[in-house]
Amino acid sequence: MKFRLYQLLYVAVIALLVWAMVEPIIKFTEADGSLTVMSNFKLLAADGQVSRSVIALGALLVFAVVVNAFALMVSMFSNFELQKRTTILSLLVLAGYYILLLIYSFLLLADASLEVDLPILFPFFGIILNSVSFNLIRREEAKIIARATGFRLRD
Repeated sequence: MKFRLYQLLYVAVIALLVWAMVEPIIKFTEADGSLTVMSNFKLLAADGQVSRSVIALGALLVFAVVVNAFALMVSMFSNFELQKRTTILSLLVLAGYYILLLIYSFLLLADASLEVDLPILFPFFGIILNSVSFNLIRREEAKIIARATGFRLRD
């Protein structure tokens, strides 16, 4: 089996998304000094109350991990068309994650100040790595097509 660079990129995206799932992404500091921590699956208020209202963010990340794992599995069979489709689906899911994150942030912001942590960028890095892997898949598919059309039987 031949190892390809985009397979490594899929593994990197999966690792980044799993890491983003377990870390807090935003901290809201209210005017009275109370701190609310937002992760991808819950909101943790200063008084210890837990709200699961942001679980959709985590669900989108879980779905993106499943899609990337499927793309990694399909890449072992060199099905380029399906790889490109799953990569595009992953890009759309991660873009939807950021749209939903903006909506939740504006709903929770009110008069609070906002502190963003590093794991909020991991899905963005996943978007970049998926874009690179999409281009690598296209390039490899074009090489195979060029090699196949360049072969002719001689009389």
